[in-house]
Amino acid sequence: MIVMLISDESKVERQYIVRFSKDLAARQTEESWQMIECAAIPELVKAVRDKIRTDIICVDITIPKALELTMELRKNTPSAYIILIASPSISPMTYMRPSIGAESLMLKPLTREQIQEVLSEALGTYIRRFYKPDENKVFVLENKGGRDLIDYENIYFFESREKRVFLNTGVREYGFYDTLEQLEERLMEGFIRCHRSFLVNRNKIEKIFLSQNRLLLKDDFEIPLSRTYKPRLKEFMARGDI
Repeated sequence: MIVMLISDESKVERQYIVRFSKDLAARQTEESWQMIECAAIPELVKAVRDKIRTDIICVDITIPKALELTMELRKNTPSAYIILIASPSISPMTYMRPSIGAESLMLKPLTREQIQEVLSEALGTYIRRFYKPDENKVFVLENKGGRDLIDYENIYFFESREKRVFLNTGVREYGFYDTLEQLEERLMEGFIRCHRSFLVNRNKIEKIFLSQNRLLLKDDFEIPLSRTYKPRLKEFMARGDI
């Protein structure tokens, strides 16, 4: 599923962006799309707080606090394609910065022609990226409903249970068929096997309790540590990789 978030207090602009994006998506992909509309800042705040996974973000930064919230959205989904709606009265130095990483820009007053031109290029670029992703940056999850691209930075751990593997992002869980052995080989040292049922993102490890046979990840996730994998974990600690 491809998730697009549109934040614009102008109902006319927002609805046209949604309508045109849906039409373009239907013509260019067979994937299912979810459009999240934020008509006011509190709704955008909620999207940030809930760490909603987004693939494409379109935000009107002429609204107070919208620019700061866009930075948070970028942190939540590093690989998202960001489209900014700005004004000629706002200096580009304000929003053209690495912490936002916007790839497309629309300037007010918006016209249908401008919206169509920018969205056509933006969605076309993202769709090509979606089908040929950089697998060094995102985990590609294939399922019956299509595919999801999940930033490695957002993955806390993989858990094997019920004859499936579950990917946990801290706010959502994705189930799929695979084995931790194959994932461990594929993901290399960015993820560490600590138990026969768990493969964890080493960047999410907060504390290691060797005597208690457990790991504490960010956001208070506790993961068991088995004797079998304790020596390898000690090697990572000795090298300073954890």
